[in-house]
Amino acid sequence: MGNKKRTNVDKRDIVKWTERWDDFFVEALVRQQSMGNRIDKVFTTKAYDNIVKELREKIGKPFEKDHLKNRMKTLKHNFNECYDLFKDTNGFTWSSETKMWTAKPEVWKALIKVKPGAKKWMTTPIANYDKLLLLFAKERDFARGSKVDAHQHGTSRNGSLLYDINQVTSQNEITLTLEDLNDMNDGTNQLPPPIEANSQADSQPPSQSATSLKGKKRKAPRDVCEGNVYQRKTDVFAREFESIREAIKDVAQAIREGNVIAERGRPRVYSEQEVFTELVKIGVDVQMRYKAYTFLIANAGRVRAFFGCPAEERKEFLLQLMYSPP
Repeated sequence: MGNKKRTNVDKRDIVKWTERWDDFFVEALVRQQSMGNRIDKVFTTKAYDNIVKELREKIGKPFEKDHLKNRMKTLKHNFNECYDLFKDTNGFTWSSETKMWTAKPEVWKALIKVKPGAKKWMTTPIANYDKLLLLFAKERDFARGSKVDAHQHGTSRNGSLLYDINQVTSQNEITLTLEDLNDMNDGTNQLPPPIEANSQADSQPPSQSATSLKGKKRKAPRDVCEGNVYQRKTDVFAREFESIREAIKDVAQAIREGNVIAERGRPRVYSEQEVFTELVKIGVDVQMRYKAYTFLIANAGRVRAFFGCPAEERKEFLLQLMYSPP
């Protein structure tokens, strides 16, 4: 029994991915995402089944789902590292020909001084970065944003306050009542007397100590004299409160108008879904639809130029943009 040969040998292949394999894999991921086979940043079982079948046919290797998951982790890790380093750093460009990040020597030197880990990307290529942007950029932005939301919530990139109109005032819905304001007045349940009332109070003899007043009923607010007309303090304060509320409404309206003007000055940003939908709408053939989609998404200027054309001329413009010499 002890000499019995072991038959349960781990036969999992160690897959060494080539750049050509990565090209096929990343293109397949983009295609499955555009087909809707990715939900909440997670590729569906159908997506993996389709990609396994496609890679087996194109490469001729017995790929399994785990191979794809492990490789995607590596691709995502490399992308995240580059994205965090270069997204908001001026002076760097990625070349689709060399697959490398390029910049002037002094720019590299400045970055490496702050982030030493960037040095390896001077000599390390990262292929398909334009397509990896389509796959992982939003997910990375969300992950980065969740770490700093507690510090940046309510401020814009330049540090100016972002006004949320719904939080400032909800279409004049102000629920603060006079009773609430009374309770805020040091627990005395009385409103602060206006100037006229103070002048009267100064002529009054000192009141009893706070200790002697414990347990006694609070007196109703006294009347005050305004223009020879006696009014209750609550009535006076109600008018003041109303004027404050009107001022808040005026400020909110000014903010709304300012936001509308700011929105008009911003260029329209088209989503990936809008681009793909428009390609289908103008009748781009399935064979070249994905190539056109990737071509447009890689450059925001191309997307704006594409949508800037009249709808009936977009297809012809796209073909010229893709195939005309630079």
